Amino acid sequence: MDSNWAMILAAVVTAVGGIIVAVIGVARKQDSREHGLVMDMIRIVHISQRKIERSVEKIDDRLNEHLEHHKAQERLDNGRVDQK
Repeated sequence: MDSNWAMILAAVVTAVGGIIVAVIGVARKQDSREHGLVMDMIRIVHISQRKIERSVEKIDDRLNEHLEHHKAQERLDNGRVDQK
């Protein structure tokens, strides 16, 4: 009778182990898919960030040109218009 219980116990442990391995495999596949989605989102954010940086640089350049124009006309003193 002891050998029968040993075989039953071995079969149960094997079945439970197989189920656990299957669940872990499914979870790993899902994690890999989610990781891919997150990486795609990060790429989109990075591209958007570069576009925004370029826009800010253009605005900065235009503002500097505008301030230099006023400085050349002697209409700008430390950020204030002269009161002549």
